[in-house]
Amino acid sequence: MDRTHRSSRTRSTALLALVVTLLPDGLLALQRTPSNPALGARISELVHTMLTGDNAQEAAARDEAWAIFRSQGLPTIGEVGDEAAYSFIVLMCSTAQADLRALVLSKAKETSARGALAADAVSYCEARIRLDAARTAAMARTPSHPELRDQIQRLVTEDQAVRQRADFDSAKMQRVDREHEAVVSSIFERYGMPTYAMVGPEAASNFVTLVQHQPPELRRRVLPRLKAAVDAEQADPKDYANVYDRTERDAGRAQLYGQNLECSRENPTLHRAPIEQEAEVNVRRASIGLLRLEMYERLVIEMSPAMCGSAAPRRSRPRGPTAAPG
Repeated sequence: MDRTHRSSRTRSTALLALVVTLLPDGLLALQRTPSNPALGARISELVHTMLTGDNAQEAAARDEAWAIFRSQGLPTIGEVGDEAAYSFIVLMCSTAQADLRALVLSKAKETSARGALAADAVSYCEARIRLDAARTAAMARTPSHPELRDQIQRLVTEDQAVRQRADFDSAKMQRVDREHEAVVSSIFERYGMPTYAMVGPEAASNFVTLVQHQPPELRRRVLPRLKAAVDAEQADPKDYANVYDRTERDAGRAQLYGQNLECSRENPTLHRAPIEQEAEVNVRRASIGLLRLEMYERLVIEMSPAMCGSAAPRRSRPRGPTAAPG
């Protein structure tokens, strides 16, 4: 080998050594088997329980997660793997009390700074704290339109009853949606977008659910009013993401947040619809308090196995799996 080649190889080796030296611990950990896979598996179970269980099960999962945090601190990528480390943040920042979540966020920032926790976990926690504070403040006030709140709640009860997993019937669902069309449209014409101040956070989100099941023209009209409410902290960004993505798919364009799962003739099972700049989708999702797309998809598919059904293939965006973590 001549001197030029030896010199080039030496420089390359030195550069590689420098890069490895500068890599954060978390990035190196991605290449290793987690040191505590049992804890990682348990975290995954706890998060699944939180997202799918009843109130008692969620409380038990929260208590166990807090016990883990007290005894071991935040699990890192090197200890439990990237997904479980992220999932632990989801669990703590979606369920813990405000003061505890602030502590978790502080520790998450420290852990992420040394590369042992993904940055989107921190963004998710920050968003959940901010959004839940707005919801809590709104829930402490009496809605200005209680009669509208009650009307929306009655409508959404009927809406969800025909979407239950056990006896899902596509024809019945479509019939109820048609019956609701006039009243949902009239609510929007009279009141605009029902906000937290008007009807409370639950009914505000439920109105968006009703809109999602109506014709595209109504969704297009609602979208700018919904965005204005989100900007004023009077609506949930998750609801805006749902309507925005559905509206883009109505027009044949790629969605932005990945909230829309579809059925098609080419793929008759519930699956991901096209996403604009898909490599950045989890960054966008974290910024508004939404779960990573991969977790969201698994959960929606698990909870809506018959959504595509045997009817003619259709675009379909099922209701999100949870109200809290998105």
